[in-house]
Amino acid sequence: MDGSLLWSFLLIFVRVTSFMVSAPIFSGRQIPTPFKIGLSAVLSILCAGLVKEPIVDPPQSLLFILILKEVLVGIVLGMIATIMFSAVRFAGSLLDLQIGFSMASLFDPTFQTSTQLTGSFKNILAILFLLTTNGHHLLIQGVLASFDWVPLKATVPAWMDGRISTFILQCIIQMFMIGFMMAAPILGTMFVVDIGIGIISRTVPQMNILTVAPPLKMLLHFMMYIFLLPSFFYLLKILFDNMYSSMSSILNIMGA
Repeated sequence: MDGSLLWSFLLIFVRVTSFMVSAPIFSGRQIPTPFKIGLSAVLSILCAGLVKEPIVDPPQSLLFILILKEVLVGIVLGMIATIMFSAVRFAGSLLDLQIGFSMASLFDPTFQTSTQLTGSFKNILAILFLLTTNGHHLLIQGVLASFDWVPLKATVPAWMDGRISTFILQCIIQMFMIGFMMAAPILGTMFVVDIGIGIISRTVPQMNILTVAPPLKMLLHFMMYIFLLPSFFYLLKILFDNMYSSMSSILNIMGA
């Protein structure tokens, strides 16, 4: 391997590894770290000979700037996908607050944080749906296509004019909107149930509402969930389409 391929491989490896650290599924602890490093190395080797403008003996000052740029590009690209993917966990958190599951929490290895029961269940379904539709292939294709949009020698003027931060805020807004759409049917049902329970507690004060309401809300939640499961996968398709388009848009912004 000559000098140009070696420096190109190192810079590509930095970007791909940064993407693996921040992207959904790949950043989870359920995937062993040696596998992530090995996959990043294999992808970097495949891309090293295909870059249009290889790096040839860069000075140390320029090399530090290029490495920092590759780290930021990989992290931002993976973070955009993670923000959109977080809509599933946000929807589960909203439901758990209404149903009463918020008192119980589980450790989510995908996001390496504590999440509620419904959020963890929805997250598992989303991961399975993403893997079934080969969405992980599209994520890998996105980071490999980034070298056509943002070459190794190119700078990223969008870091300074605020376009990237503005687009990230727009992705966060979309994440909240889609997450609320996922939880809205059951949230509306639970709101009506709360009104009914309140009326019953006023009209029949002898009834112990604290012992009747939680099991009733849990039963209605699971019944609604069974009927609404097809619509959840439809919203997942919309979410993943937005995730892929957001990755393409952020590449367009960084490569402009």
